[in-house]
Parts: sequence; C-alpha cells; structure tokens
Amino acid sequence: MFFCFLVANRMVTGVWAFPIQGIPINLLLGSLLTWYVCARMFHFFISVTLFSFSQEMTIFIRVIFLHLLILVFLMALFVEQLEFYRNLLLVYHSLLLLVIPFVKYFYRVIIAFIRSQYKYVRNIVVVGTADQGANFYRSGMLINNLRFLIVGYLADTPTTQLAENYLGPIETLVEVLQDKNIDEVFLALPNSQVEQINYVVDCCEKQKVQLSVINDFNRLDAASMRVTSYAGFPVVGLRYFPLDDPENRFFKRVFDVFFSLLVMIFLMSWLVPLLALLIKLNSKGPVFFIQDRWGLNNKRIRCLKFRTMRLQNGQVNAVSEFFPASKNDPRVTSLGKILRKTSVDELPQFINVLLGDMSVVGPRPHPIPLSLESKDVVQHYMLRHLVKPGITGWAQVNGSRGEVQSQFEMRTRVVFDLWYIENWSFWLDCQIIFQTIVNLIKGDEKAY
Repeated sequence: MFFCFLVANRMVTGVWAFPIQGIPINLLLGSLLTWYVCARMFHFFISVTLFSFSQEMTIFIRVIFLHLLILVFLMALFVEQLEFYRNLLLVYHSLLLLVIPFVKYFYRVIIAFIRSQYKYVRNIVVVGTADQGANFYRSGMLINNLRFLIVGYLADTPTTQLAENYLGPIETLVEVLQDKNIDEVFLALPNSQVEQINYVVDCCEKQKVQLSVINDFNRLDAASMRVTSYAGFPVVGLRYFPLDDPENRFFKRVFDVFFSLLVMIFLMSWLVPLLALLIKLNSKGPVFFIQDRWGLNNKRIRCLKFRTMRLQNGQVNAVSEFFPASKNDPRVTSLGKILRKTSVDELPQFINVLLGDMSVVGPRPHPIPLSLESKDVVQHYMLRHLVKPGITGWAQVNGSRGEVQSQFEMRTRVVFDLWYIENWSFWLDCQIIFQTIVNLIKGDEKAY
C-alpha cells in the first residue's frame, strides 16, 4: 500500500515526493489505519488455507470500497479543497485494485511451491481406546481433503465395525512404526492410563515419529474452541467468542459510544423532556423506572426505562419485578401503551450504554427473578452474560421478544442469543440495528 501511494503521488504530481510531507502523509497514515480496521472487520487477514482465491477476492472488493468511502468521508471532514486530492485517491485505489490481487495470488503460488517440495501424504496410526480410536479413524477416512493416510489403529481390544483395520494391541506400537513407515501417531488415550501414555511417548521419541494428542470435546457441547498456552501447559478453551478479542471489544465499545451520542443529541435531547412532561401529566410517579438486572458476568446493573405502569403501594419495582407485563395489562397507562408499542420506553438505556453497563446490540437483560428461574432449567442460559446486554438483539429482531410464557420460548431466545455471541461482527450489529428500525416502523404484535 505504501508503494502504491508513492506511485499514485508520482503519477498525479509528476514528482517523487519522499519523504512524504503535509496532507499526503496524513492521508497515507489514515489510509493504512482505515485499511487495517476494514480488513479486520471482513476477516481479510485469515489464512489462505481457509478461503479460495475467489472468496478472498470477494472479501477484497468489499474491503477496498469501504476503505475508499471512509477515507473520502474523513477527508471531507478534515481537509479543505478535497477536489485537489480526488485524482490522487482514484489513482491510488486503482493501483490497489490491481496490485493487491496480484500480491495475494503470488503469495498463494509461493505457498503451493513450498508445499510441493514435501510429500503430501503422511501415514498415520491412531492409538487409543477401541471406541474413541475407531471413531477418529472412521471420521478421518470420510474426509477426502486431509493430507493423511490413516493406516489403522491400535487398542487393547478391537471393535467389530473396523476389525480389518485393527493393527494390534498398544504394546506392538514399535513394530507398527517400523513396518508401516508411520509419519505421525495420534494419541487418543484417557488421562488415567498413565503407563500406556508414557509408553507411546517413549516409542515415538525413540523412533523419531511425531506425536499428536486428540480428545473428544463433542460430548462437552463446545461450539468453538481455542488452544492457548499457560505457564508452558497447553490450555483448550471450550468456547471462544469474537468478543473475547480485546480489539473487537474496543471497536464495539467505540461504536456504542458514537451511536449513543448521536441518538442522545438528535433524538433524546428534545424527546426526553417532552415525554417526561407527558408521563407526569398522565399518572403520578417518577419519570423513570429503574430495575436491577444482570449485566456482563452477572454483575448487577441499574437498567433505565421510561415508566409505563401505575404505582402500586408506592413501590415501582414490585410492579414488574415479580409480575412482568402481559397483553392488555391493566397496570399499563394509556401513554405507557404507546411507549411500549413503539419501544420508546427503552430509550433511556442509551444512558446505560454510555455508562458502560450495556451495549446497543446484545442479549436483552432479563429481570433477575426471571433469570433465577431460567438458569437451572434452560441449558446454556448463563452464557448470555458473557457479553454486555443490549438495547436490541438478534433474538428480538427474529420475533423472540416480549413476555416469556414457556420454557420453550426461553430456550428459543437463548439459542438466538448464543448464535449472536458466537457469530458477532460489526456488520451483524449494523444489520440488527437496521432490522430493529424496520420492525419499529412495521410494528410488532409482541410489543405490549
């Protein structure tokens, strides 16, 4: 990108300007930073083994056009006489459009050449219990794109389904390594069989054969995993979410603050005083309804809403804490019906977002009694609290909102929330916000 910028500057100005000074150097630095952010959003820096070249180029087109739009927007804000740099931007991005695909393709050619210098097929033997070793063997035989040839498996006892692939007991490992020209051993023994594990490790070291350890995490219902190292020990995280990445959390937080400030300046600045007056005229009581709910990592947060119900015995919390609103609820005021139907009663939660208790998009925070009731009967319910709760969420835009009348409805909502947590991206947040606005315009029968 630096090279393309130098060439573009030369083509536009007619001189080689190095080192770059003035506005062009700010433009270059802004371009590099903007490109990094856009590429991270679209996962453009993923390994080439995960995407084909055509898929990579599809992502590249999205990145370069978003990069151009953001760069033009920033220059329109901070640079006078933008038309003077218009040709520079066009030539610069034209060069990027030509050079980066060539670099990416050339990189793939180099990688393919390096790999061609080594043999593709590696002879594998699986050492483990009959069931686990056989399951791994069977799954490996069904995957055609692996660069492995699974010769067979060793176990104390053979399994009837793969008897012909049984090579013998674990004690015959040395003979198998020598006779079958094995390149790698996959160890699938339980941790309790210490002596056999040590035997396999010693055999592989003496025969100079690579050893890999496998384990069956499927029984733990792990959606995604990440392997890290702690004090020299390999650690497997059974669940890894995009928002575990500090950079993703930072970008999401920046967007939350920016979007909330826009809403507060252009909408809440005039709407809140008007609604506060109407609420006071409509019924006695405070303007805001404040309720304790669970936020990130089960931390209690003070969730704000416009009050939509009448006071009972002077206790606002008692109205909703144990008796959530239902359809045609007599406790809801006439103004409250409008606020709840249009979801305007949720607007004060943008204050929660600025305070850092909530996010614009995320799993909706439930009343604590409902959470206590659901956490022991709905599987994975508490995983919702691994991220900040949101004003709107994936469950809400898919119709799972309002009163929860059964465990099935709660399980459905949790499934939506977990899918969002596991597949978070900046563009998913934008999609949910857009769908929320569309639903508000269309109206939602569950908004009451």
